[in-house]
Amino acid sequence: MNCRSCYHTLGLLLLIGVAFSGCTKNDPLNRQAVSGKVLLGGESLASGSIEFHPASKSGTMSGAVVTDGKYSVAAARGLPPGEYIVRIYAADESAEPIEVPGESNLIAVEKIPEEFNVNSDQRRTVEDGKKNVFDFDIPISQD
Repeated sequence: MNCRSCYHTLGLLLLIGVAFSGCTKNDPLNRQAVSGKVLLGGESLASGSIEFHPASKSGTMSGAVVTDGKYSVAAARGLPPGEYIVRIYAADESAEPIEVPGESNLIAVEKIPEEFNVNSDQRRTVEDGKKNVFDFDIPISQD
């Protein structure tokens, strides 16, 4: 092997090292993955969304789509350790939309009770290095 080949090999190894060091960059927020299940009346929620809002009113918020009763937030979009208020939403597609003022004046009826979304006091604590699996079983309100 001549010197020129050595320099090319060394340059290639250096380039690979720099590329991989960028992939292992530390997360200054120490984000954690979060996942779990959402049941409505004991059955998997077909579709909806879940949001985690910092209980302290400042910080990082995240959320995910709920599909077939499951949700998952990867660590890259996850939550720093701390306490969060959880809000869960799902449109009742079988109900007639309600009329409201504005340009788009029809909105879907919410099938999740308000105590699990707009008036939620559902709290969960995200911990550093833990699995952070949070399941919810929402009772169906009897109106």
